[in-house]
Amino acid sequence: MQVTLNDQSLPVDLSHLRNLEEVLMELNEKFIPTGEQLFQVQLNGQFFTERYPRESRYITLGEVSTLDLKTVTDSDLARGILGDAALKVQTLVEALEKGAALFRLAAEDEANYYFAQVLDALRWLLQTGEGACQVLDVDLAKECSPQVGDVAEFLKRFQDLLDEMLQVYQEEDYILLADLMEYELLPMVQEWQKILSLLSHR
Repeated sequence: MQVTLNDQSLPVDLSHLRNLEEVLMELNEKFIPTGEQLFQVQLNGQFFTERYPRESRYITLGEVSTLDLKTVTDSDLARGILGDAALKVQTLVEALEKGAALFRLAAEDEANYYFAQVLDALRWLLQTGEGACQVLDVDLAKECSPQVGDVAEFLKRFQDLLDEMLQVYQEEDYILLADLMEYELLPMVQEWQKILSLLSHR
Protein backbone atom coordinates (compact mmCIF):
# COMPACT_ATOMS: atom_id res chain seq x y z
CA MET A 1 0.00 0.00 0.00
CA GLN A 2 1.29 3.44 -0.95
CA VAL A 3 0.43 6.20 1.51
CA THR A 4 0.95 9.95 1.13
CA LEU A 5 0.23 12.77 3.55
CA ASN A 6 -0.03 16.22 1.97
CA ASP A 7 1.73 14.82 -1.13
CA GLN A 8 4.65 13.44 0.92
CA SER A 9 5.20 9.69 0.87
CA LEU A 10 4.92 7.93 4.23
CA PRO A 11 7.19 4.87 4.61
CA VAL A 12 4.83 2.88 6.82
CA ASP A 13 4.09 -0.80 7.32
CA LEU A 14 0.39 -1.24 7.97
CA SER A 15 0.19 -4.97 7.30
CA HIS A 16 -0.69 -5.68 10.96
CA LEU A 17 -3.98 -3.81 10.55
CA ARG A 18 -7.25 -5.24 9.22
CA ASN A 19 -9.23 -2.46 7.58
CA LEU A 20 -9.30 1.16 6.43
CA GLU A 21 -10.74 2.41 9.72
CA GLU A 22 -7.76 1.03 11.65
CA VAL A 23 -5.35 2.46 9.06
CA LEU A 24 -6.84 5.95 9.32
CA MET A 25 -6.82 5.82 13.12
CA GLU A 26 -3.15 4.80 13.24
CA LEU A 27 -2.07 7.37 10.65
CA ASN A 28 -4.02 10.06 12.48
CA GLU A 29 -2.39 9.16 15.79
CA LYS A 30 1.18 8.88 14.50
CA PHE A 31 1.51 11.36 11.65
CA ILE A 32 -1.06 14.15 11.83
CA PRO A 33 0.39 17.03 13.86
CA THR A 34 -1.32 18.69 16.78
CA GLY A 35 -3.44 21.59 15.53
CA GLU A 36 -4.35 19.85 12.27
CA GLN A 37 -7.26 17.65 11.21
CA LEU A 38 -7.67 15.02 8.52
CA PHE A 39 -9.57 16.86 5.82
CA GLN A 40 -9.54 14.76 2.67
CA VAL A 41 -9.06 11.08 1.88
CA GLN A 42 -8.41 9.61 -1.56
CA LEU A 43 -8.75 5.84 -1.76
CA ASN A 44 -7.27 4.22 -4.87
CA GLY A 45 -7.40 7.59 -6.64
CA GLN A 46 -11.05 8.31 -5.71
CA PHE A 47 -12.29 10.75 -3.07
CA PHE A 48 -13.65 8.82 -0.12
CA THR A 49 -16.34 9.92 2.33
CA GLU A 50 -18.35 7.54 4.46
CA ARG A 51 -21.87 7.05 3.12
CA TYR A 52 -22.92 5.46 6.41
CA PRO A 53 -21.32 5.42 9.89
CA ARG A 54 -18.03 3.50 10.06
CA GLU A 55 -18.11 2.41 6.43
CA SER A 56 -14.29 2.39 6.48
CA ARG A 57 -14.44 -0.51 8.93
CA TYR A 58 -15.77 -2.75 6.15
CA ILE A 59 -13.03 -1.92 3.63
CA THR A 60 -10.32 -4.56 4.03
CA LEU A 61 -6.62 -3.82 3.74
CA GLY A 62 -6.48 -5.89 0.55
CA GLU A 63 -8.86 -3.47 -1.16
CA VAL A 64 -6.52 -0.51 -0.58
CA SER A 65 -3.64 0.02 -3.01
CA THR A 66 -3.14 3.78 -2.59
CA LEU A 67 -4.19 6.15 0.17
CA ASP A 68 -3.66 9.89 -0.20
CA LEU A 69 -4.45 12.10 2.78
CA LYS A 70 -4.71 15.86 3.12
CA THR A 71 -4.85 17.81 6.38
CA VAL A 72 -6.06 21.27 7.27
CA THR A 73 -5.18 23.42 10.28
CA ASP A 74 -7.78 23.77 13.01
CA SER A 75 -8.01 27.51 12.33
CA ASP A 76 -8.52 27.07 8.56
CA LEU A 77 -11.17 24.42 9.25
CA ALA A 78 -12.93 26.77 11.68
CA ARG A 79 -12.90 29.57 9.09
CA GLY A 80 -14.32 27.19 6.50
CA ILE A 81 -17.10 26.13 8.88
CA LEU A 82 -17.94 29.78 9.60
CA GLY A 83 -18.07 30.60 5.90
CA ASP A 84 -20.28 27.56 5.22
CA ALA A 85 -22.58 28.47 8.12
CA ALA A 86 -22.96 32.00 6.77
CA LEU A 87 -24.04 30.60 3.39
CA LYS A 88 -26.68 28.40 5.03
CA VAL A 89 -28.37 31.38 6.64
CA GLN A 90 -30.40 31.96 3.45
CA THR A 91 -32.15 28.60 3.94
CA LEU A 92 -33.02 29.66 7.49
CA VAL A 93 -34.38 33.01 6.27
CA GLU A 94 -36.68 31.19 3.83
CA ALA A 95 -37.90 28.86 6.63
CA LEU A 96 -38.64 31.89 8.84
CA GLU A 97 -40.69 33.56 6.11
CA LYS A 98 -42.56 30.34 5.36
CA GLY A 99 -43.22 29.59 9.03
CA ALA A 100 -44.49 33.12 9.72
CA ALA A 101 -46.85 32.94 6.74
CA LEU A 102 -48.23 29.58 7.90
CA PHE A 103 -48.85 30.84 11.45
CA ARG A 104 -50.82 33.76 9.99
CA LEU A 105 -52.88 31.31 7.93
CA ALA A 106 -53.55 29.23 11.08
CA ALA A 107 -51.94 26.20 9.41
CA GLU A 108 -50.61 25.24 12.81
CA ASP A 109 -49.35 21.70 12.17
CA GLU A 110 -47.18 22.74 9.24
CA ALA A 111 -46.18 25.97 10.97
CA ASN A 112 -45.11 24.06 14.08
CA TYR A 113 -42.88 21.88 11.91
CA TYR A 114 -41.17 24.95 10.42
CA PHE A 115 -40.83 26.55 13.85
CA ALA A 116 -39.07 23.44 15.21
CA GLN A 117 -36.75 23.44 12.18
CA VAL A 118 -35.98 27.13 12.72
CA LEU A 119 -35.11 26.59 16.39
CA ASP A 120 -32.80 23.66 15.55
CA ALA A 121 -31.08 25.67 12.82
CA LEU A 122 -30.66 28.67 15.13
CA ARG A 123 -29.08 26.53 17.85
CA TRP A 124 -26.72 25.03 15.27
CA LEU A 125 -25.77 28.47 13.90
CA LEU A 126 -25.06 29.90 17.34
CA GLN A 127 -23.12 26.85 18.52
CA THR A 128 -21.13 26.76 15.26
CA GLY A 129 -20.16 30.40 15.61
CA GLU A 130 -19.18 30.07 19.26
CA GLY A 131 -17.26 26.80 18.70
CA ALA A 132 -15.32 28.14 15.72
CA CYS A 133 -14.49 31.31 17.65
CA GLN A 134 -12.98 29.22 20.46
CA VAL A 135 -10.71 27.51 17.91
CA LEU A 136 -9.75 30.90 16.42
CA ASP A 137 -9.17 32.31 19.92
CA VAL A 138 -11.77 35.01 19.34
CA ASP A 139 -13.59 36.31 22.41
CA LEU A 140 -17.09 37.16 21.19
CA ALA A 141 -17.74 39.12 24.39
CA LYS A 142 -15.04 41.59 23.32
CA GLU A 143 -15.85 41.75 19.61
CA CYS A 144 -17.05 45.03 18.19
CA SER A 145 -16.97 46.34 14.65
CA PRO A 146 -18.57 49.11 12.56
CA GLN A 147 -20.47 46.48 10.55
CA VAL A 148 -22.16 44.65 13.44
CA GLY A 149 -21.56 46.73 16.56
CA ASP A 150 -21.13 45.10 19.97
CA VAL A 151 -21.37 41.33 19.42
CA ALA A 152 -21.91 40.53 23.11
CA GLU A 153 -24.89 42.89 23.21
CA PHE A 154 -26.19 41.41 19.97
CA LEU A 155 -26.02 37.86 21.36
CA LYS A 156 -27.86 38.95 24.51
CA ARG A 157 -30.65 40.52 22.41
CA PHE A 158 -30.73 37.36 20.27
CA GLN A 159 -31.18 35.15 23.34
CA ASP A 160 -33.80 37.48 24.85
CA LEU A 161 -35.78 37.37 21.60
CA LEU A 162 -35.65 33.57 21.48
CA ASP A 163 -36.90 33.40 25.09
CA GLU A 164 -39.75 35.78 24.23
CA MET A 165 -40.68 33.74 21.15
CA LEU A 166 -40.82 30.52 23.14
CA GLN A 167 -43.07 32.20 25.71
CA VAL A 168 -45.38 33.51 22.97
CA TYR A 169 -45.41 30.06 21.34
CA GLN A 170 -46.44 28.42 24.63
CA GLU A 171 -49.23 30.99 24.96
CA GLU A 172 -50.34 30.08 21.40
CA ASP A 173 -50.34 33.70 20.25
CA TYR A 174 -49.40 32.70 16.73
CA ILE A 175 -49.99 36.09 15.08
CA LEU A 176 -47.54 37.75 17.48
CA LEU A 177 -45.13 34.85 16.97
CA ALA A 178 -45.31 35.35 13.19
CA ASP A 179 -44.54 39.05 13.63
CA LEU A 180 -41.55 38.28 15.90
CA MET A 181 -40.22 35.72 13.42
CA GLU A 182 -40.50 37.97 10.39
CA TYR A 183 -39.82 41.44 11.73
CA GLU A 184 -37.39 40.85 14.60
CA LEU A 185 -35.76 37.43 14.31
CA LEU A 186 -35.18 37.50 10.56
CA PRO A 187 -33.11 40.74 10.65
CA MET A 188 -31.11 39.36 13.59
CA VAL A 189 -30.35 36.18 11.67
CA GLN A 190 -29.09 38.31 8.80
CA GLU A 191 -26.90 40.23 11.27
CA TRP A 192 -25.48 36.93 12.57
CA GLN A 193 -24.70 36.03 8.97
CA LYS A 194 -22.60 39.21 8.71
CA ILE A 195 -20.79 38.35 11.94
CA LEU A 196 -20.01 34.81 10.75
CA SER A 197 -18.77 36.13 7.41
CA LEU A 198 -16.50 38.67 9.09
CA LEU A 199 -15.07 36.08 11.47
CA SER A 200 -14.45 33.61 8.63
CA HIS A 201 -12.00 36.09 7.10
CA ARG A 202 -9.91 36.49 10.24
